[in-house]
Amino acid sequence: MRSDTKHPKARLPKLAIASMSLGILGVLILALRILTYRPWWSEFVGRNIIGLTGIAGLILGMAALARISRLMVVMSSLVVLCSFLLFGFAGGKGGYQLLRTCSLYASLACLVGLFVSGLAVQLLSRSKEKFKGTAFTTSGIVLTTCLSVVWWAETCGSMSSAARMVCVHNLDRLGKSIAAYARDNGRYPEPHQWCDLLLKHRRVNVKRFICPGVTLRWRRQVIPWPVPKNARCYYAMNPHCAPNSPPDTVLLFETDGGWNRPGGPELLTTGNHGVAGCNVLFNDGHVGFVETGRFRELKWGAHDGEITNPGNSRMPANDEELRYWLESMVWYHRFSMEEIVAATGLTKEQIAAALKEFDIRPDNRPKHAEDAPLLVLPYPGGRHPRIGFLDGAIDPQRETKFSVFTPRDPDSYVVVDVPEAIWSNLGLTYLAHTHIDTIWTKQGIVLPKLEWNRRADGSLDIERELPNGIVFGAKAKPTQQAVLMELWLKNGTAERLTDLRVQICVMPKMARGFAQQTNENKVFTNPYVACRSAGGKRWVITAWEHCHRPWGNGPCPCFHSDPKFPDLEPGQIHTLHGWLSFYEGTDIEVEFKRIEETGWRRTAHGR
Repeated sequence: MRSDTKHPKARLPKLAIASMSLGILGVLILALRILTYRPWWSEFVGRNIIGLTGIAGLILGMAALARISRLMVVMSSLVVLCSFLLFGFAGGKGGYQLLRTCSLYASLACLVGLFVSGLAVQLLSRSKEKFKGTAFTTSGIVLTTCLSVVWWAETCGSMSSAARMVCVHNLDRLGKSIAAYARDNGRYPEPHQWCDLLLKHRRVNVKRFICPGVTLRWRRQVIPWPVPKNARCYYAMNPHCAPNSPPDTVLLFETDGGWNRPGGPELLTTGNHGVAGCNVLFNDGHVGFVETGRFRELKWGAHDGEITNPGNSRMPANDEELRYWLESMVWYHRFSMEEIVAATGLTKEQIAAALKEFDIRPDNRPKHAEDAPLLVLPYPGGRHPRIGFLDGAIDPQRETKFSVFTPRDPDSYVVVDVPEAIWSNLGLTYLAHTHIDTIWTKQGIVLPKLEWNRRADGSLDIERELPNGIVFGAKAKPTQQAVLMELWLKNGTAERLTDLRVQICVMPKMARGFAQQTNENKVFTNPYVACRSAGGKRWVITAWEHCHRPWGNGPCPCFHSDPKFPDLEPGQIHTLHGWLSFYEGTDIEVEFKRIEETGWRRTAHGR
């Protein structure tokens, strides 16, 4: 009988020691997991071993405690259950931050309370052996409960601090690669090709494009297993961020799966890391986790009305081109240094050195002869041609835009966008900026950037072939009185093209006296559209034959005489003619008649 009564007391320390040992082992593995994280094996090993050691230690601890007091087992079970629920709420997606924080502290308080109350109960029982056994056993239970709760929260929830750490590391490495690319090329990678360019020029490991919080989805079972997703990249690039943007501008951020994705706050994804938020790489290179409530504080650098995205820049191919564009930007368009940087992608130091070498200054511009044709120049980009409604024209491409300088004010000009857009029965077939999807962007096709051909007589022309065989081109020929324009289109597809509507935009933002954001200063007499200056006597007039919609957009401001091509059979070509001129006077209708008598409108017989 004596040996039977001593037997439980001999087994008690072994169960408690085993529980404590498993708890210590789990803590060591948890520390190792945090300090030496690897994308997937640490998630698998960490979650499973930590969870199993925690559960096994908790069971052994409860068994050891049952030999001391059944009441303590009941109390411990309730406290452990409450700790699971409270800690799960603290790490979950729901609730306010204050409640989540309070839940975390409450769960820890429950465990500490278990330890203290257990000691108090056994101390009051005046049993020295029970007091020592309870202290050791409850310590093991508290430790293994913490490990079990961590495993439960990560397996049955989506909390993973380790995955978030790797995501931060991925963004940090991508940011360093983008910075290196900018040092080599003078600009950030093209937003629509940033993944490809980093892989090609910086040899980035493809694993850096994948956030482990997205690719490792865990089945809610005792032993989870990684379930990979198929997307190649889970980050997007802000197209409005440039090397010279403010340091707190968003550069990269988490998004749904894709490749070469550019975009803004509409692409932000949340919930990958256990709370509603995502990791963001800022322009100064630091990475931070931003919760949903702080999204409105993020700075995207979206058009401020003057400077466009330098990721849309065109670096001159040689010194001759560099000189031409610097003369255009400094002498005629009066660009600031920041706008030149945005247009060329060069650094301020490189631009300053080139301006000095070529002796280009605002005060040594050649005088335009009075009897010369109107001055027409390709628009350099770098400065947004609109004042308002900028969300409707993100990253305007310069190859469709040219500047026409006013005859009496050499510092004033209007920007003509021809064509701004082309619609057909196929859908939106071409768009000269980013706004809504074209038939090409829906397929992930990025059209190559082009430039105007500059002719000796001062005229400009350009031609573009689309992936489906449609070819279109434009021409602008200046005279003393007007700029004569052409737009032609060839149906290179195997099917008939119908509903060929064209949008051609004239933007007077940089013409002194014409920048009022209203349609009250415009006259619409199909096909003529005229914009009146604030003084009421100066006008800008445009017209296109076969105009189907004369209209204006006050917020931009801009005005249109939008033409329409006839339906075209396969192989057929058609040309439209347009007009732009300046007029000083008060009787605009008489001026319309005079322009009509010039015979600028001709029946287009094809090219």
